[in-house]
Amino acid sequence: MAQLRTTDCRLRSADRDLLSLCARCLTTLMIGLCCTALGCQTMGNSGDASWMEKMTSTASIRGPLERSFSDETPLEAGQRFSEEAQQMVLAAQERFDQKDYAGAKKIYKSVAKKFKESSVGEQAQFGLAECLYAMGDLPDAQDAYDQLFVDYPSTRYVEPATRRLFSIARRWMEISDPVAKSEIRQVSQQGEVDPSADSEAATDDWSLRYRLLPNLRDKSRPVFDTQGRALQALKAIWLNDPTGPLADDALMLTATYYQRRRNFIEADRYYKILREEYPNSPHFEKAFVLGSHVKLMSYQGTYYEGGDLDSAARLKEQSLQLFPVSEQRGAVREDLQKIYLLQAERAWGRVEYYQKKRRPRAVAIACMSLISEFPDTKFAADAKRILSSIDRSELQGLPEIEEYLQSIPNTQSRPNGSETPGDNLIPKARAKTVSDSRAEDPQAGRVRI
Repeated sequence: MAQLRTTDCRLRSADRDLLSLCARCLTTLMIGLCCTALGCQTMGNSGDASWMEKMTSTASIRGPLERSFSDETPLEAGQRFSEEAQQMVLAAQERFDQKDYAGAKKIYKSVAKKFKESSVGEQAQFGLAECLYAMGDLPDAQDAYDQLFVDYPSTRYVEPATRRLFSIARRWMEISDPVAKSEIRQVSQQGEVDPSADSEAATDDWSLRYRLLPNLRDKSRPVFDTQGRALQALKAIWLNDPTGPLADDALMLTATYYQRRRNFIEADRYYKILREEYPNSPHFEKAFVLGSHVKLMSYQGTYYEGGDLDSAARLKEQSLQLFPVSEQRGAVREDLQKIYLLQAERAWGRVEYYQKKRRPRAVAIACMSLISEFPDTKFAADAKRILSSIDRSELQGLPEIEEYLQSIPNTQSRPNGSETPGDNLIPKARAKTVSDSRAEDPQAGRVRI
């Protein structure tokens, strides 16, 4: 009985599958008949594939460079619009030429909203930003230029828009930081961005010193965080026009901003982008020299990670190789010597660590490593004394150390003649560091064995 029920269930399932298949076939047949009756070309025979070629053709696709060389106006480059739309744009441009910026702004804003994501909307959005810039409303102008890049990533106005953003950022940085005015230098061959951007620093404005305080006096600056908005403008330049003439300037200005504020990690990040992405930039040499400097300044000390110290040494060595006639070669060599001593200090820190742990074999290995890598430092002399005082029975199985110990006295006597091997693994005084204030005394801070 159970076997009959199982067979019956299988037959019912097969019937359902068959009915489902028939329904799908019937539906397909009906769609085909309807399309044939209506003259639908997409259901034509396989030999008529012209519609597919037309749909997948890339002949009408143009990049931003091709668009910039095109003789067509923005109204002709994309979709054709009504006579009313064209007249509105022409009227706004006429008012802009007459310096009626408020009237032009109103028309441009209406057209940009009504014809969004079109060529006429692109022209209106750029015109709106230009009106705001001409009126001195720089915060809103920055927002309008940013919106232009958001709505039209391949806009044909990328170069004039980035020039305006650089001018805005430079003005805000010069106002908020008088020192920056002497450091901002445009290296492109296009000339100055905007001569009217020069301005004196408002030293009596507390909103420039404290970002949380609102700016209620100068309408040409943001209400909050003038410097932060300037950095946003610079970032928009090298993100939206990475191959443009101002991209490396924007990166360099951002890096020096963070360096002046001792944010060496962020400064190092932007110098690294300059080194890797802009080898032909006039800032290339500074990206190496200043990049190695901020890496050295990022070093926190013996008890922290030493990767920044090693990276700084590599960058300085590369600077000497890449720029043989650089004016900074003397300073770079001095920094390399300083890094060398700091690395020796790190090696001495490992010796001290194993001394505190009372691990004579580890102390011996650390001392040998220090002696071989930094033989001409005072740390090497102290390591030799410690190494010669370790009980040689503790060093069995370390052939390199045993060979070295054969060339020096077996032990080092105390003043009273007594000897206690291994008793002096913990130094009485810490070795002098590079930053020790007693650097003028060569004997100060030495380890006494």
